[in-house]
Amino acid sequence: MNPLAVEAALKAALAASAFPTTTIYCGTSYAELTPESLNLIVSVDSLASVGKGLYTATAMVKLTAPALLGDTAYTQFSAALVSLKVALSDTYLLANWPAADAPNFCGSSPCPSSISTGQDSHAWTADLQMTLGVMD
Repeated sequence: MNPLAVEAALKAALAASAFPTTTIYCGTSYAELTPESLNLIVSVDSLASVGKGLYTATAMVKLTAPALLGDTAYTQFSAALVSLKVALSDTYLLANWPAADAPNFCGSSPCPSSISTGQDSHAWTADLQMTLGVMD
């Protein structure tokens, strides 16, 4: 199985109803981020076979938001981070995972397994890592 298929499916699931107006990039994309708006970057760097047709995928979702656009910037970033945590839950992913042309979603580690937040180049950032179970 190709990790890019899992990456594309996770991107589609997040865009389905949690972030329909947010630009979501894949980790392999060469597109430039829009620094004046909220952005998500979804990447799946590794995939491990745990049985015939069953895999674990390590996924990273990066949330970026401008840090210098007024006093409400951090409030908006915090609200988006809460929405992202909900969107990475098994309940949300099972309901919004694409049914066609995607690996089947089986579940995930407690969401997320790690979070790091900070500020980088005038942007608030949050990195959320989790392990997804998928099968072909």
